[in-house]
Amino acid sequence: METEKKIEDNMRSALKQALERRQVERLSSNFSYRMMGHIRLEAEKQRKRKAKISWVALLTSVLALLGLGIYFLFFYVDINFADYLPQTDVRSEAPLLKFYIYIALLVLLLLGVDYWLRKKYIWK
Repeated sequence: METEKKIEDNMRSALKQALERRQVERLSSNFSYRMMGHIRLEAEKQRKRKAKISWVALLTSVLALLGLGIYFLFFYVDINFADYLPQTDVRSEAPLLKFYIYIALLVLLLLGVDYWLRKKYIWK
């Protein structure tokens, strides 16, 4: 009986000593600020991901509806589109077409450079 009491007292004192020796680690003073910063970044990533997914879904649905409409027009409606399109001589308009293609490629190139510069210097 006596030995059991000593063992129990020793265990209690050992636990007390261990708890007293334990170092209480404190969080840094800006822990909550940093944690909220991480949470804000993750929320922004999720928002951007949702926006990308919604744009892809919108584009897919528009293309599917457009394809379905074209399919319906060509295979279920008897319309001859050649009757409605003007008859033009392509050879006489070839220089003008080359100019339009040049301007279109130039516009695409400038839009690409604009996007690249905005991404590099403004959106950071």
